Amino acid sequence: MAIVIYLELEILNLEFMFGSKKQVALVTGASRGIGRACALELARLGARVVVNYRQSEEQAYGVVEEIKKMGSEAVAIQADVAQKTECQKLVTEAIKQYQKIDILVNNAALHGEQEITELDDALWQKLITNNLESIYWLSVFVGLKMREAGSGVIVNLSSIAADFPRPANIIYATTKGAIRTLTRGLAVALAPQVRVNAVSPGRIETDMSPMSDEVKRQMVQESNLRKRIGQPEDIAKIVAFLASDESDWINGQTIRVDGGSSVLAKV
Repeated sequence: MAIVIYLELEILNLEFMFGSKKQVALVTGASRGIGRACALELARLGARVVVNYRQSEEQAYGVVEEIKKMGSEAVAIQADVAQKTECQKLVTEAIKQYQKIDILVNNAALHGEQEITELDDALWQKLITNNLESIYWLSVFVGLKMREAGSGVIVNLSSIAADFPRPANIIYATTKGAIRTLTRGLAVALAPQVRVNAVSPGRIETDMSPMSDEVKRQMVQESNLRKRIGQPEDIAKIVAFLASDESDWINGQTIRVDGGSSVLAKV
C-alpha cells in the first residue's frame, strides 16, 4: 500500500510541476506538429501557454481550445518570428497577457531543399532568418526578462539533420547545427538565472515530414532501434522535462531524441 501511495504522489507532482508556480510557457510554431504537442504537454503539466502561430489561425485556436478543455489557460498570438520586430511584439503581448514568461520553446522553423548546384541567396536567407535569427532574437528578448526575474528556461529545437546532412538539405542542416552552438552561447550569457538547452529530434511524423508512402514508413521504422515512427509527443515529453526543475543540472546541452537511429546512422 505504501508503494502505491508513493507512486500516486509522484504522478501528482509530475502532473502539476508547472501549475504549482503558475508558470507561463511561450511556444513558437505551436499550431501544429511538434509545437502543438509541446503546447499540449506543457498545459497538461499545469502551465499556462502562449500559442504562437504565423498563418494557421484556425489550427492555433484549436490548440487553445484543447488546452482549455484540460482545465488550463492558453491564448493564441500571431507573429512572424522571422522578423525581429515581430519577435518583440510577441514577447510584449505575451507578457501583457500573463505578466511573465517562465518557459520559452523555440520550435518554429522552415524546411527547404535544393541541390548544391542550385543553391541561391533567397533560400539561404529564408532559412537562416526563420530557423536561426528568430531563435536568437526571441531568446535575447525573453532571456533578459527571465534573468531580471531571477529564473527561466529556454528550450530550442535542433534536428538530427545537423549530424547527418544530405546533399539537398545543406542549408537546413546548417541552421540546425548552428542552433546547438547558439544554445551553448545563450546558456553562458544568461547564466546562472536562466537555463538553455536544445532537443535534436530524429525522423518525426508531422505535416512538415509526412510519411504517407508505405515504403517510406517501413524504411523509417527500420532505421531506428525502436522499430516505430517517432511522433511529436515523443519530443514534447523531453521538452517538458528540460523545462522543468527536474532537469535543473542540465544546461547548455543538446539532447538527441531519435529512437536510436543515430546509433545505426541510418537517418
